[in-house]
Amino acid sequence: MASLSIGIIIEKQIIDKFISLCWNDLKRWAGNSIVRRGQSYQQQGLVTDLSVLENGDLLSWVEGSKRYATKVTIGPQNLPSSICTCPYHANCKHGVATLLEYLRLIQNGRQIPRVSKDDKRLLILSGNITDRKAISPSENKETISSFLEKKSKSEIIELILDLAKKYSNVSKELEDQNLLSSGNIKSLVNNVRKDIRYIASEPGWQNRWDDEGYTPDYSDVCGKLEFLLSSGYPDEVLSLGRELIELGNEQIAQSNDEGETSIEIAECMPAIVKALNRSPLSGIERLEWAVEVILKDEYGTFGVFEEYLTKKHTKADWSIFADRMFKRLAAMKTQDSKNDFHSKYMRDRVTNWIVHSLEQSDRKDEIIPLCEQEAPITNSYVRLVERLLSAKRYSQAEAWIHKGIQGLAGSWAGIESQLRSMLKDIKAKQKDWKAIAMMQAEEFVRSPSTKNYIECQKANTKNKTWTQVRAHLIEYLQKGQLPWKQKVWPLDKSSKVEPKSSYLNTYPKINEIIDIYIFEKNPEKVLYWYEKHRKGKTRFNTWDDKIAKAIQTIAPERSVSIWQNIAEQLINETKPQAYEQSMVYLKKAESLMKRMKKQTQWESYIDELRRVHKRKTRFIQTLNQSDGKPIVDIKKLNL
Repeated sequence: MASLSIGIIIEKQIIDKFISLCWNDLKRWAGNSIVRRGQSYQQQGLVTDLSVLENGDLLSWVEGSKRYATKVTIGPQNLPSSICTCPYHANCKHGVATLLEYLRLIQNGRQIPRVSKDDKRLLILSGNITDRKAISPSENKETISSFLEKKSKSEIIELILDLAKKYSNVSKELEDQNLLSSGNIKSLVNNVRKDIRYIASEPGWQNRWDDEGYTPDYSDVCGKLEFLLSSGYPDEVLSLGRELIELGNEQIAQSNDEGETSIEIAECMPAIVKALNRSPLSGIERLEWAVEVILKDEYGTFGVFEEYLTKKHTKADWSIFADRMFKRLAAMKTQDSKNDFHSKYMRDRVTNWIVHSLEQSDRKDEIIPLCEQEAPITNSYVRLVERLLSAKRYSQAEAWIHKGIQGLAGSWAGIESQLRSMLKDIKAKQKDWKAIAMMQAEEFVRSPSTKNYIECQKANTKNKTWTQVRAHLIEYLQKGQLPWKQKVWPLDKSSKVEPKSSYLNTYPKINEIIDIYIFEKNPEKVLYWYEKHRKGKTRFNTWDDKIAKAIQTIAPERSVSIWQNIAEQLINETKPQAYEQSMVYLKKAESLMKRMKKQTQWESYIDELRRVHKRKTRFIQTLNQSDGKPIVDIKKLNL
């Protein structure tokens, strides 16, 4: 065994497993934000009982909101890899903290204990045992049973009363059990209703950065709903469910917790669906109950009711339901206004359920007339055209597409785009390549972009008109004259609606022109238009980055200058995240300077950055961490 003179009792080959790692390796492994948070955990001393396995893997406890067992090894591409008992399971801040603490101990010459393969933490990580600090009573049932069996009745009563005094949830559970056994269901239901109202009164929120937040806990409510249901009270569960759905919807709307409140509420829904299925309601009433919930669902919380509706219900019930929904639709008022989105949206959802019920009741011949009625009212042209295409009524589908595009008149860009896409599909089946070529040219005018330019190129190459069309498109971007109004335009217009650009009508459209020349790999044109664009401008952004990349073969010094300017602008924001972003551009500039054999000039530039920004300690730290040097100063280790 080779030992370190500074006293570390561990094999050289094991130390070598991690000591060559640099900060860039850690960031490639876990990402910038996870590395920052892991570094914070390590600096707070939250890593405990750090040990090394025989194969050199690291093992530790890391304190967080709970205590987590963590193991770190070297994975593919010689980057770290970690597993953990935290909710993230792998490559988390606890793994980063463990590795950084290990490297600190190595650097300081501290002795690190060795552990065997049967260490408790390995068993916890494998799922074979549970950390007793986080163990739940249900997981320790046998131990508790054995303990209680040794107690007398009076001792057990005293113990339960003591627990009820200490823990309010125990007290409430005992109270509920007492109400049920005495037949006082009304009071029990009222208690659950109070719980729902109390829990729903505060929105959920999360601050992932600080590991803080609040998620409403509906687990007790779920349990009580199941309890009432198993005790034979489905109507009471439905009544409570209705209130939970109403209040829950409001709470979800006010919450900012990445959907965790919605998940909590959704977990209560299966009990309500079971109650619906066991209730004395008729089949049609159950359908109406479930659909009513779905119509109120704006956040995807009540999907279990959609599953319920996919199960077998009688054709007769679906037919009656369709008739009732037809009456509901007739009573709905929709203003003929672009701003009347909500009422049109609700009317459209009702229509969708009528369509579904007509399908289920073998009344499919009524679907297309319904869709024709609703298309101009709710702008649901796409649904109608899909039905017509499915029925192979192509001429009617094309007529409705044109009617829809004219009726929408630029007010619903997304729907119009879908309709135009459907029209292209029809033209493709008809092998009308000239029409498709023209439609793609119009699409480019509506939204000039590299993507639409490429699609236009494909269509017009097939139509053998690309050379002419390309020249007209470039002319349009430079001067603003519509391609088909220029001389010698080779295609016919596809519709009566004049395509309008979704962008500001300012020309030349330099950004789009540059993007096209980047796509065409024409760096000279890119540089020419970029220099026109930059005149009088001092701000840089990520768009400039792709310019630097595109011109580096013909103007490397200009590329370096662009990357330096982007980086310096980010540094001046004096934000940790901006410092991290600045490193990306400094690395690009450094790499190009090395290829130009100007390493000495680059080092002088970095030294100047250090001098100018020496008071920005976080930036200097970030700069030091990006230099590619190992985190551990190997020269100070006597291996």
